[in-house]
Amino acid sequence: MNILLTGATGFVGKQLTIRLLREGHTVYALVRNERKADNLIKSLPTELQSNLFIMEGNITKDQVGVSRETLGVLKDTIDSVYHIAAYLSFDDSEKESTFHINVNGTRNILELAKAIKTKKFYHVSTAYTLGHQLYASEKLHPINNRFVNYYEESKCHAEHLVFDYKDYFHVSIFRPSIIVGDSKTGEAETTFALYGVIRSFEIMKKRMQRKKETLDGKIKFLCAQHTAQNLVPVDYVINVLMAALEHSRSDKIYHITNSNPPTNQMVFEFLKAGLDFDQVELVPTNYDGELTEQEMKFNEPMKVFRKYLEKTLTFDDSNTKQLLQESNLEPLDMNEDVLRTIISAGR
Repeated sequence: MNILLTGATGFVGKQLTIRLLREGHTVYALVRNERKADNLIKSLPTELQSNLFIMEGNITKDQVGVSRETLGVLKDTIDSVYHIAAYLSFDDSEKESTFHINVNGTRNILELAKAIKTKKFYHVSTAYTLGHQLYASEKLHPINNRFVNYYEESKCHAEHLVFDYKDYFHVSIFRPSIIVGDSKTGEAETTFALYGVIRSFEIMKKRMQRKKETLDGKIKFLCAQHTAQNLVPVDYVINVLMAALEHSRSDKIYHITNSNPPTNQMVFEFLKAGLDFDQVELVPTNYDGELTEQEMKFNEPMKVFRKYLEKTLTFDDSNTKQLLQESNLEPLDMNEDVLRTIISAGR
């Protein structure tokens, strides 16, 4: 098949590009600049590069900024579009950029898909379009929900927009939760979420070693012990997205989530063991004691994630399980060994 891909230089997009090429597909990657294009090409095995075509463009522009000549090449050629590109920011001051890229950018790629007469459109969203709800079904969530941040809200608006185009082509929405490294190797090209925690722990350990500090007590890390974080390995995400090519159904939403997510306590214990850093303790996010200046600096990077750390969310993934069954694939089994591998590789 001929596949058009946005976000091909990102964590998920790069892995999907490699997988598509390995399975004999031709990939047309929309890339913002030459530097990103070069990095993508260099990351690919030489034998796969001949079936990758780079298109310079930007989803924030009309027709995503590609030339008329390129439009002519794409028309009646592209079988499927994967829209992965997005702006991931939890900073309220970046609301305008967040909506411009995630909503207007989605509209622009949808219009391109319509113009080139593609057959299928796969939108990669996020499981966190549910806002403050604790349970998510595989259906559109109301856009007038209360959201944790503007990123969630923008992605919810984009999902509704995607379904507005269902009369023009097959549309499916995929909602991954928190994407982490490969389940077999642990490798990950991201500094987000779990990897921010790992980095904070590493910095704190090095600071203490450098200053040769000894503590009577332990450093406090604000995090609810028994809530769970919905971590999913990147290779599982790719498996589901690949299964979509043959078995996804139009007007369906698929949660790429973890039915048995690890608790914060479990992640914390594996992280302490992996770093050999036992001088940290979890305390509730509503801890009313006094934090030292050192502890405040330690906790600062995770401030934007705190609302996620203090609640367990449940995601129905019935559609995804049916998709996997039809593709002869197994649902996610992220056991303790997999989690250890991912945390160990993230150090």
